[in-house]
Amino acid sequence: MNYISLIIFTFLLSLSTCDEISLGNSKINYEKLYKVGVDAYLENRWRDCASLIEKSIDDFFYYNTIIIRCRRKCQNSDSDLFFNETDSSFDLWHLQTLVTERALCLMKCHNLYFPNRPKTSKETDELFEKKVPYNYLQLCYFKIEEHEKAASCAYTFLIHNPGHEVMQANLQYYMALPDVKIENVKYLEPKNYQDLFLKGAQLYMEGDYNDSIEVMEMSLKEYLAAEEECRLHCEGPLPQISNEELYIAITNHFTYALRCKLRCPEKLSYMYGQKHEQLFTMHYHYLQFNYYKVGKLKETCSAVASFLLFYPNDDTMLANKEYYSKQPGVLEEWFTPREEAVGYHSQLEREIKLLKAIEHHFQFKTANQSASQSLTPPPGAKKTSVEKRKLGKPKKKLTPAESSDWLKKYGISLLMDENNLNGTKRVALSNLASKEECQKLLNLVMEGAVHGDGYNGRESPHTEFEMFEGLTVARAALLAHRGLVNPAEAQLLLNVSEKARQAVEAYFNLDTELFFSYTHLVCRTALPDSPDIRDDLSHPIHADNCVLMPNGKCVKEKPAYIWRDYSSIVYLNDYLRRRIIFAKERNIIQ
Repeated sequence: MNYISLIIFTFLLSLSTCDEISLGNSKINYEKLYKVGVDAYLENRWRDCASLIEKSIDDFFYYNTIIIRCRRKCQNSDSDLFFNETDSSFDLWHLQTLVTERALCLMKCHNLYFPNRPKTSKETDELFEKKVPYNYLQLCYFKIEEHEKAASCAYTFLIHNPGHEVMQANLQYYMALPDVKIENVKYLEPKNYQDLFLKGAQLYMEGDYNDSIEVMEMSLKEYLAAEEECRLHCEGPLPQISNEELYIAITNHFTYALRCKLRCPEKLSYMYGQKHEQLFTMHYHYLQFNYYKVGKLKETCSAVASFLLFYPNDDTMLANKEYYSKQPGVLEEWFTPREEAVGYHSQLEREIKLLKAIEHHFQFKTANQSASQSLTPPPGAKKTSVEKRKLGKPKKKLTPAESSDWLKKYGISLLMDENNLNGTKRVALSNLASKEECQKLLNLVMEGAVHGDGYNGRESPHTEFEMFEGLTVARAALLAHRGLVNPAEAQLLLNVSEKARQAVEAYFNLDTELFFSYTHLVCRTALPDSPDIRDDLSHPIHADNCVLMPNGKCVKEKPAYIWRDYSSIVYLNDYLRRRIIFAKERNIIQ
């Protein structure tokens, strides 16, 4: 026999914020795409989520590619000439001219490519630098069953967040799926020099020295290009609001950028989650041996000298130099560092010297110091309490008797408590809606529900034997506004949801208000060919606001709905009387 089950899913949280974004706005950027993508994730629109967050990542890289191109274009070839290294003086007029010319060039370049583009927040940029979008993207791909893409996103996230326990478990799960082939799981943000260096090292191990030379030379060029890009990236906005004097602010910003640039070698030394010490100079280590193996002693000596330029006391390379110098025909002048090594070393040496001078003579706020850490409020000024800005206002806790009276007032009775449901903060209540109200909601879902709504269009997302239809509050309001459903029935959906919210507050005697996170009216219908006796669940047991680990531990981390504090399910049928509701114990695998 076919049956219909009507359910209202209501997810509650203690604090709530809302940010509306118009998709029709032409002034779009990766921040807005990301926020709309996260909204789609929260609304279980998985394909929209995957598409939007993927576009946000693409736009992030496009924007930064153009910005780097502008900064490279606007570099002054004589930008260091205002500094006189002999007497540590500088031509202020020359400095102002160079800075003004570069600023004008940058403004023109920005306006050419991004005339109306809104700026992004520091917080969003940090999320993208930490690869947080891949966290959402891997789950959205999983929900639409694109498992290899999900695995690649998880792998990419882990490369930059190697200690993330939840993502490690996710990747392990994806790799065990039958449709995931390990060779198709890729790191989605590779740098050219990384693969070239690893390939060159592999060729060296295989004894293919000529090809290793070719690949290592290419890797060296790509590394220097990546370092230049990293350094140009450091020339962005100072991540703090500055109200200092002009030249103090300029020097503060310059010092921040200088420190950032000197961190580039460390940043570039990580490849696929593993740190490779002395990565730049290791190119010369491989090259000196490769060149020796193919009989090119002059190139060998130059590679040795290039390595020793950075590490003059390295015992291994000094021993190599002594060995090569004794080879027939080798001249001392052959031990001359290569041009790119001299330029790179000179740049680092000059910048380290300058930074030491600045740090010796001046003291500045670092980028991660806030204004509140450096400013003392004037006498008599009131301190602003962060606690006062919380959205959830405190409410008077009810006594047990008052809580019971509230439930009785609305005819709500206790069906099952924590003892019956194997855990704390669990309850089953009955009579939240009358038969007439249930029938009206049944009419509403029949008129306005959409197949697969909330499940990315999949009509049977949880079991092959049932069809799911759904209706969100927003869609119900839109249909009522257009006269397609009864407005009173749409209002009833809100009323029953609100009654469930108040019942949770009253029963658990909460001292802060609950707010709605998501409300969904769901109808599930048994398909005609479904068996009468089944052992599958209409909706598998799952954790809602945490990520369930194989050991039974539930980790409260995104992409779980960690902002939700309570989940409420209102059944519109009378199945509860048959005692078919149950809950698993917390400390066992679900």
